Amino acid sequence: RRGCQLSLRVKGPRESGRKLFEHLQGDAIVVDWREPDVIRAAPTPLYNRHMDCRRLVESVARWRDTR
Repeated sequence: RRGCQLSLRVKGPRESGRKLFEHLQGDAIVVDWREPDVIRAAPTPLYNRHMDCRRLVESVARWRDTR
C-alpha cells in the first residue's frame, strides 16, 4: 500500500542483468535478484536518503559506461 519498489531489467543477454546485480552488490548497494531477469531495489523513505538513490543511479551509470 505504501511500499516502494524499483524493478530493473537489462536489455541484452540474460547474464548482463546478473553482472549488473553483482556490480551493485560490489558497490555495497542492497538489491535482490528475481528470476529470470529482474533486479529489485526498494528505496524506503524511513531508511534511505536521496543520496542512497543517487548512489544507485551512479553505480548503474558506471557499469553501463564500462560495457
